[in-house]
Amino acid sequence: MATILVTGGTGDLGSKLAARFVAKGETVRVLSRRVRSPEATTEWAQGDMETGEGLAEAVKGADIVVHAATGGGTRAKTDVPGTRNLLAACKEVGTPHFFYVSIVGIEKIPLGYYKAKLQCERLIEESGLQWSNLRATQFHALMDGFLRMFSRVPLILPIPKSFKFQPIETGEVADRIVEDAAKGPVGRLPDLGGPGVLTFGEMAKAWQEAHGKRRPIVNVPLLGRVARAFKEGYNCTPEHAEGKITWREWLHAKYAAGF
Repeated sequence: MATILVTGGTGDLGSKLAARFVAKGETVRVLSRRVRSPEATTEWAQGDMETGEGLAEAVKGADIVVHAATGGGTRAKTDVPGTRNLLAACKEVGTPHFFYVSIVGIEKIPLGYYKAKLQCERLIEESGLQWSNLRATQFHALMDGFLRMFSRVPLILPIPKSFKFQPIETGEVADRIVEDAAKGPVGRLPDLGGPGVLTFGEMAKAWQEAHGKRRPIVNVPLLGRVARAFKEGYNCTPEHAEGKITWREWLHAKYAAGF
């Protein structure tokens, strides 16, 4: 039985990871900035990745550190120092396996958040620790959140319709991480993508059907290298379409009343 520290353990992916590791009989420790009461199946370790406070104690005795925490958005700037601090803590106690969760295509898309993720990958590769790195495509839940945000505009749904995505269900990514973590450190793993590549326009149409909405989907023409990269589908990996749950199936499960 291994002891596994999960960063980002309260998020969508992290919570599913913790549950799956527990189901396998592993000892799961979740890193949190706040003090939390112990649970029957999960340990809690208080630590701050941005400052490094508490990390040495959090990683002590861990066989595997699954780094699933991410700032995202305006907090992306914390990803690099947070990863650097976590790596330093692991090196101090000799944690053998550092498992990083990253994103498909980050070296081809000049987005600030992706640049930070790529820098984190390089820090891990150069750390001297034994490591694994799994890149996945965008989660269904993330794309749902994007469409919720765009739908705040009255009367229409304005999106860059030609952007391509290969959404995947978060639990399927968690399943793959649990499986790969058990194999030991292997470096860069094969990418993981959802069952099919869709345009944002196609995704929005299915999303509106799930919600029973009929607002016009209006294309927002975007220019520049980032827009071109998403139009070309550099964030997709059709050769690794291992996910089983389609976008429409996920929507149906969450918003069944709308279909």
